[in-house]
Amino acid sequence: MSENQEETILEYLKHLPERLKEAKEARLEEQRRRMIPYVLERSSARASQVWPGEHVEELPVPEEEKKSWFQRMPLTTRFFLAGMLLYLLTRFIALDKFPIYFFSDEAIQTLSIKDLINNGMRDPSGRFLPLYFNNGGQYNLSLSVYLQWLAGWLPNSVWVTRAIAALATLLFPLSVSLGLKDFFKLKAWWLAPFVISALPAWFLHSRTAFETCLGASMYALFLYFYLRYRNDHRNAIEWTVLFCALAFYAYAPLQLVVVLTSVVLLLVDFKYHFASWGTVAKGALALLVVALPYFVFRLQHPQALTTHLHLLNSYWLEQLTIWQKIGEFFKRYLLGLDPTYWFVSNSNDLVRHQMKGYAPMAIWTLPFAAAGLVMVARKLKDPTWRVILIALFVAPTGAALAEPTITRLMAMVAPLSIIICVGFDALIGWLDGQFPWRKNVPFLFAGLIGLASLWMTGDAVRNGPLWFKDYGLYGMQWGGTSLFKSIRSWRMAEPTKEIILSPTWANATDVLARFYLGDPLPIRLDTIMAWGLYYNPPLDDSKLFVMTPEEFAWMRNSSKFIDWRVVNEVLWPDGNTGFYFVTLRYADNVEQVFAQEIADRRVPITAKLGLFDQEVTAKHSPLDIGVIGQAFDGDELSIIRGFEANPLEVKLELIESARVSKVTVYVGAPPTGLTVTLTTADGQTVTRSVEAEGSEVVRPVSVAFAPPVQAMVINLAISNLGEPEPAHVHVWEVVIE
Repeated sequence: MSENQEETILEYLKHLPERLKEAKEARLEEQRRRMIPYVLERSSARASQVWPGEHVEELPVPEEEKKSWFQRMPLTTRFFLAGMLLYLLTRFIALDKFPIYFFSDEAIQTLSIKDLINNGMRDPSGRFLPLYFNNGGQYNLSLSVYLQWLAGWLPNSVWVTRAIAALATLLFPLSVSLGLKDFFKLKAWWLAPFVISALPAWFLHSRTAFETCLGASMYALFLYFYLRYRNDHRNAIEWTVLFCALAFYAYAPLQLVVVLTSVVLLLVDFKYHFASWGTVAKGALALLVVALPYFVFRLQHPQALTTHLHLLNSYWLEQLTIWQKIGEFFKRYLLGLDPTYWFVSNSNDLVRHQMKGYAPMAIWTLPFAAAGLVMVARKLKDPTWRVILIALFVAPTGAALAEPTITRLMAMVAPLSIIICVGFDALIGWLDGQFPWRKNVPFLFAGLIGLASLWMTGDAVRNGPLWFKDYGLYGMQWGGTSLFKSIRSWRMAEPTKEIILSPTWANATDVLARFYLGDPLPIRLDTIMAWGLYYNPPLDDSKLFVMTPEEFAWMRNSSKFIDWRVVNEVLWPDGNTGFYFVTLRYADNVEQVFAQEIADRRVPITAKLGLFDQEVTAKHSPLDIGVIGQAFDGDELSIIRGFEANPLEVKLELIESARVSKVTVYVGAPPTGLTVTLTTADGQTVTRSVEAEGSEVVRPVSVAFAPPVQAMVINLAISNLGEPEPAHVHVWEVVIE
């Protein structure tokens, strides 16, 4: 070793203790810095546990740590939370006062889940946790009913029923905001809840318990998780499929929208999907799990879809060629994309689905929608932006199967909201380079939109009851809370009096009565016209009739009633009388009048039909729904109903004899009896009869003739077994083979 090397080593050893001390102090300082959060959290507990005489060193607290969690939050996040709070506020303010109606389609949500709970989680047919619930003869309720489980243990309340549905729609602005932030990278992503709060169509319907906004919220979540999956988060595939299914089950018109959106996304992103076979397998398995209940339901209820389209009066069930149906589809589809529908105040929808003077998307959003649409179209090759255009052009397809209405078009609000926010962000970006006060522009927008939302809420609650003056069946169907509150008061004051409420002022009045009055119903649902059609004593002060203005006027003009007295009135919001509480009695000679009227109604109705390649004379009992030809038109969904006869009789007189081997009649729920008598040219008769048990669905009841009979006259007698006359016998179709 050289002399210089020895000097270097000696010098290093000389300063080694100092270097070790410095290194130790550096390590201690690092440990001290890392322990700051723990010390701050445990300081109070530690101080109480210090041993006598023990010294505890107080560490300096950084300024950032002195701030609360809210102060440490980014300003944009704070405004986002403020927007979400604004959204909830504008949903919950006077929720039971606007919309001014409480519809049977809202009440049925709560009643269905309570019936399910009370029946041991089984529906009336005994199925455990059914996929769909019956609503007015169709199976179209699912997710919205189970959502009301949250209030299944509470007393029935308009506010609670609507609040649960409104709370679920909070997922809509949440998913739109996060999508704009995470995938579109918009600086103004936090504006979304402010914008959505101020959209009139969404405002109105998100304050109801209708399933339309719930379905649109699930559709928005489906788009969000698809964007997440498409942006290299392949583990989001299960969530994508889940919310796709929830949107499908939430609202019937969304079924076609969801399926078409999925198919288009599968095709346009085909390469991305199949770049990972593991993801494809997981997605396929998830799809199988969520779709299996639907296929089981379709096997159990094969006519459910057709019945639903029939109740919607869909042109798909009309006698049109396939090209005519396609033409009708595209005509209605284009209506759903019409900007004048969305951004100009119009009267296309029923008044109860309108906000008078407001466009569905608000006129002031039109410039931003136009700018946003241009920006989205320019980025069509980007898979993220492409998803929004796909959703925009697919969303109207569900409504195009019937008549487009705002409820069926609500899925459009998801892509339109995103496009409007893109337009806002573009304007903010442009102002960012033009004006010195540009940093305050986004917050100024938030304030203005928030004020517009609050003003709209106040306008709706204050003036909404007077926007439309038709409060009856074809208008607002107002009554609900005020009417049943008055009925409860009368029941408490006079418990022995029978209250008879007219059901003609609203759809499914029995559902509303159950919601407000409970089971079993303590009142009777009927109209005074029933007492004017048949003699039904006694009619005196023991009965209290609740009539609509039309029924009250009819009663006053009828000679069958005397000594009528109005004991109470329920006023419409405009101050006019909406319901009359009336006592009355029959006129002295009323029995003779009824007898003559019944005799007149026994006279058969005669009509001409085209059957067996000849003109056939049909003589039948009077009908109150449909015409006799609808029973022989080949359409199993068209219906006739007997006015009062039980059995309902139909006599077909032929010009030339026809060979008859089988007669089939499609009937409904009640136990049914069918008797067919065939008369030959020489006057001989052959009679066959059958009885069928009741059923939940329309089903065929048949009698066969072996050998076949060459008949000149065919007599059918169709009866509801066990029901006295008068009775309404329903017939969907008659098939003679």
